[in-house]
Amino acid sequence: MKLNDLIHQAHIRTPALETQLTVMVTHSYVQGELQSVMQQEGLTHAQYNVLRILRGAETDRVPCAYIGERLLDRTPDVPLLLARLEANGYVKRRRADYDRRVVEVGITDLGREVLGRLDGPVDTRISSLTQHLTADDLHTLSHLLEKLRADQV
Repeated sequence: MKLNDLIHQAHIRTPALETQLTVMVTHSYVQGELQSVMQQEGLTHAQYNVLRILRGAETDRVPCAYIGERLLDRTPDVPLLLARLEANGYVKRRRADYDRRVVEVGITDLGREVLGRLDGPVDTRISSLTQHLTADDLHTLSHLLEKLRADQV
């Protein structure tokens, strides 16, 4: 569906505004589609992202700050996310041996199992969402979105 139809507006003031609105609408749509898959395992997108970060880490445990730096959606409450994941048995937290002020987090076998069950459905949903785009289209879209974030710190 065209942006103009979604927002019921015949004319958008500038190309930059049209792009910004298109990115926002597309983000919301894609996020909702992926969230519906993650809900099958009772996870939010942020919780899924934390588990994905931990599974991909080079060590068994990482500091909480490591997770906060890598989250795709910036959330100020990483400890709350971790508490919920820990309550479900998906992660374990403990104080670091080298500095008791640092909390380290690791993914559990159960957390890996949940991610493993979601890998296929998430890949399938992403394939479905991008089915109308060629590999070149996807590369170009990624490149353009990276240019849009050029000033991101």
